[in-house]
Formats: sequence, C-alpha cells, structure tokens
Amino acid sequence: MVIMNKLYKDRKVINIIDDNTNLKIEVEKDNMIIINCFFDNIQDMQIDVKQFDDSYLVINYAGFIRENANVNINVDVIGNNNKTVVNTRTISQKNHATFEVKIKANESTQNNDIIEDLKAINEEGTVTFLPVLQVDTKEVNASHFATIGGFDKNELFYLESKGLSTNKAKDILKRSFIENLFSDNFLKMLNDRKEEHE
Repeated sequence: MVIMNKLYKDRKVINIIDDNTNLKIEVEKDNMIIINCFFDNIQDMQIDVKQFDDSYLVINYAGFIRENANVNINVDVIGNNNKTVVNTRTISQKNHATFEVKIKANESTQNNDIIEDLKAINEEGTVTFLPVLQVDTKEVNASHFATIGGFDKNELFYLESKGLSTNKAKDILKRSFIENLFSDNFLKMLNDRKEEHE
C-alpha cells in the first residue's frame, strides 16, 4: 500500500488552462506531479505519462464540451509503490466528446494504487467514457468509476425555490461540479484569467 504522508523529493504542479497541446510526462522516482487542466472548450488532446517507482500522480481534467472532441489519457505504471489518480469532470453543452482513459499496471510491478473517477453532465450534448484498467499484475489495488447524467432535479428545485431562474441554478450547479475538483490556488488562477478577459 502506498504511504500517503511520504515526503517526495520533488513536487510539481502543472496548471493548464485552454491549451490543448499534447503532453508527454515522466514521473520520476520519489516525485509527485499534479496536473490540473481546465478547458472552456475541450478539443482533441493526448496526455501520455510514464510513472516510475515511489511516485504520486494526479490528473484533474475538466471543462465544457462545445464541439466534437477526442481526449486520450494514457498512464503507464512501470514502477512500484505508486499512487495514480485520474479525475475528469466534463459538461457536454453540445456535440459529442469521447474520453479514453487508460491506466496500465505492468507485469512484475507491486504495491500500486490506481483510481479512475470519470464524471460528466450531459446538457445539450453527449459524452462517451472508455475507462480502461489494464492490470498485468496481482499486486495492485485498482478501481474505476464512470458516471454520466443530467442535473439533479432536487438540487435544481431547491435553488429555484430560493428565487433563482432555472438557467442561473444550472450555472451554479455546473460551477460547483467543476470547482470541487480543483485546489483554491488553481481556482484563483481561473478566476483571474476570467476577469482579464471580461
């Protein structure tokens, strides 16, 4: 089992806002990398990660789908004693996006924890999740979750009962759905960027 209170030799946070450039990253031994991605308009993107021994990787990917897109996230766990977490939070406002999230735990690796947590709200568009856990070893703790749905009617009703319009209530729920994924620092970056463009 991975020790979560471990002091990593190096800790990096990579923040990506509206930049669909493909990524290739290696998480070296005793390192921690957190990748925060937010897109006002999700487009095609490929993220490839190799994860070595005693490391911790978190990918938080969120945004709005406004046009057809394919997003591929591939993590190759080739080391031991790693923690790997991939989270997505997407809102399909129109058109369609496919997310293929593949995490592979290689043969002969040990003591790796792997979590895929993929969630989407279909508003006027659609989302397809292809969560893949390729586990070639018995020495792994792996789980994945995929949820695609609409707005919670009880939450909408509650907000509307407070005098909010349906559109305003949906905006609050969308913001909450995405913001719960990110740290305060990243949310501040998003708000500062929004103010710059207003």
